Amino acid sequence: MDSFQARFYDSSGSSPDLVQVQVASGKIIVAGTAFGIAFEDLKLQVGGHDGDRFKLICEQKNVAIVSEDRRLLTAIANAAGGTELGKQAAQAEHRIVKRGTYNARYWSIVVGSICALAIAGYLLLDPLSAAVATKIDPSFEIKLGEMLARTEKLDKTSESYKRVARIGNQLVSKLEKSPYKFQFFVKKDREINACAYPGGILIVNSALIDKADDDEELAGVIAHEIGHVIHRHTLKQALHNCGLITCLSIISGGVGTGADTEKLEAALALAQKLESLNFSRSQETDADITGLELEVKSGFRGDGLIQFFRRLEKQESTLGKGGAVVFALLSTHPMSAERAARIEEELKRLKKLHAD
Repeated sequence: MDSFQARFYDSSGSSPDLVQVQVASGKIIVAGTAFGIAFEDLKLQVGGHDGDRFKLICEQKNVAIVSEDRRLLTAIANAAGGTELGKQAAQAEHRIVKRGTYNARYWSIVVGSICALAIAGYLLLDPLSAAVATKIDPSFEIKLGEMLARTEKLDKTSESYKRVARIGNQLVSKLEKSPYKFQFFVKKDREINACAYPGGILIVNSALIDKADDDEELAGVIAHEIGHVIHRHTLKQALHNCGLITCLSIISGGVGTGADTEKLEAALALAQKLESLNFSRSQETDADITGLELEVKSGFRGDGLIQFFRRLEKQESTLGKGGAVVFALLSTHPMSAERAARIEEELKRLKKLHAD
């Protein structure tokens, strides 16, 4: 019987177990155990950075199985036949295959077409947005962030705010030669999320604070967002979303006046809400590493971010589709197995370095 690698989440709250699962007659079992879940008790969801990660959720037993092995979908589709799970697995596999085929066909056609100039312009967006960001002085960036964040209505007095500010200031005190004066705010919002605005304004939603088990988890999230500010990721991504024309206009005309600020603010606001930006894998890695360094230097354990995300993933899996609305942080900063492994490896290195 074929085995497939997966992560197993249960209701204990502990980190997921790396397991091998098998597709048996009418159920999925965890290899080497007597634990099994009948097909009719399972629901399937697809997600992940590339749309190739899927979850098998059993609400009755409050467990979930997460995998990126497409062979498992094939095995389920074959074994579950005409059942609802079998149909979901077949559809998911079809979408994944279709997406890969579509992407390959799309790029083949575009590269060979008269749209080569447009493609070149698109490919230039990343370096162009980075170039624009370097032209924006940090003092201008701070002013821009204050205009975009609209902090006048945010919480700056509650105990939650004091907790966030205490942790945030403890972290930024270990920064060296930062041009930003970091400010921390709390927003009353049911979404579990946090975001960083250009110039060092960090906003943590009240739902995230309530969900964090301890200061370690909260420090992990805040340190990560500080990392995005240090690397100017929010500014670069927002500029990228503004498009080629906006970037070229800023480069050719320069920025610095009040009118420039208003124009750039309008462009960034129209491009996309900053709290819903999706960062690239390399940007997430940079923010992870910078955040980890700050945590370790500040006396935190450093494993809070992974611990928090793994617990959120497990809780989201029990809620099904409704969880996506609440657990916004998982959508904007998905924690893949590779990302978690990189964080854990870097944490080991940093702890060893500071121990020496």
